[in-house]
Amino acid sequence: MLWQEAAWMAGKVRQDLPAMHDNKTGSRTGERMKQAINAQYHLTPGGAFVDKILASQRRKLFDAFLQFKQGNANDTTLNVGMMPGPIFEKPDLLEAWCDQKERSRILSYQIEPPSAAASSPSSAPSSELQLPFSDGAFDWVFCNEVIEHVGGGERQFALVRELYRVARKGVFVSTSNRKHPIEFNTGLPLLHLLPQGVWQRMLRAGGKRHWTAPGVLNLIDAPALYNFAERLPGSPQHDVGHKRVFGAKAHFFLMVNKPAKTA
Repeated sequence: MLWQEAAWMAGKVRQDLPAMHDNKTGSRTGERMKQAINAQYHLTPGGAFVDKILASQRRKLFDAFLQFKQGNANDTTLNVGMMPGPIFEKPDLLEAWCDQKERSRILSYQIEPPSAAASSPSSAPSSELQLPFSDGAFDWVFCNEVIEHVGGGERQFALVRELYRVARKGVFVSTSNRKHPIEFNTGLPLLHLLPQGVWQRMLRAGGKRHWTAPGVLNLIDAPALYNFAERLPGSPQHDVGHKRVFGAKAHFFLMVNKPAKTA
C-alpha cells in the first residue's frame, strides 16, 4: 500500500522495536530476550519504584488510546516514537500490547532525538519534525512520551500539527505532567518544581547532565496541550485526559478528533 511504501522510503520506520533493543543489551541478555515474548520487553515492572509506576501508567495510557479510537479492525495507525539513544529508551506500547492482527495495521516511525551537544535551545520547527507521509495517510496517529523531547513550545506545536496532518480520524499524544511531584524521565522527585536554573544545576551535580542539554527535556502540562489543539486548522474537537499517581495527575493525553470534511 502507498503508506507502507512511504514508510520504508523514510528510512526511519522500525517495525521490530524489541529486536533493535536486543542489539543494545549484552550478548547474554540479548540471547534471553530473543527467546522471550516481544511484548514483555521493557514493560515488565523493574526493581526501581518509578519503573513500577511507569509500567502501570503506560498500560493505562495504552488502554485510553484504544478507548479513544474505537475504530474498526481495518483502521491503520502511525506509531510515532523517539529514536533510541543513551537516554531515550521508551517502550513501544502498541508493539507490546496490540494483538497480531492489529500490529499488521501499524507502522512505527522514529523521530531523531535532539543533540545533547547543542549549544543553545532550538525553538523553531525544523525538518526532522516533518513526517514523510501524505495528508490523512493513516486513520490514527499515536505518539507516546515524545513531545517533551523535541524542544520548546513552538517545536512541540509543530509536532502536534504534523501528527494531525497525517491523521484521517484522530490523534493521541501522551506526556508526563510537569507539575507532578515525580519527574518520570529522571526518576527524581520535586527537584523539577524548582526554578529551571536551580533544577538543572542539581541535575548536573547529581550526574544527570545529559537531561540539561537544550531541547532534551521540556516538560508541559494540560493547558499547553489544549493550546496546541486549539491552534490546529479546522478547529477540531479535542480534550485532554489524565491518569493519576498518588491522587495527583501524573500523565496527560491529548485526544484530537479530525473533522471528516478536512480529513
